[in-house]
Amino acid sequence: MKKITIPCTVILLILLPVALAVGCQQPTTPALPMSGEWTATTEFGELGFTVNPDSTRIAKVSFDFVEFKCGNTQLSGGMSIESETLWPITDGQFTIDTTLGPMTPWDVVIQGEFDQTGTHASGTWEISSAGEIRSGTWESSPNS
Repeated sequence: MKKITIPCTVILLILLPVALAVGCQQPTTPALPMSGEWTATTEFGELGFTVNPDSTRIAKVSFDFVEFKCGNTQLSGGMSIESETLWPITDGQFTIDTTLGPMTPWDVVIQGEFDQTGTHASGTWEISSAGEIRSGTWESSPNS
């Protein structure tokens, strides 16, 4: 069997373009979230939120509770909260931290993240009241 020797410079010249092509790829910038209404079904009922027209913040959040009990209170019905500054979208993520109800307040935290396409979001929710904590996950796409 004849031994073939290939100089290192030949191997380097063959592999260099491949290494450069792989190393020069630009990272993809995620798309901004689609503006408009988004809705998710949850254990407590329905979570809705509105992404503002320039996709930089959550402008409105709504809750539609269906006989949901936390602490010593059960809620059925809807409510919504609007804000022009409270809930920014940063790096595709947002957090809504608010309190509902004057009598026995519910502390509500919604955390969300948009995917790379800006057409799907998912996250977690947590509601606490009178020492009880309820939590779960949610997924959403923009309403048509």
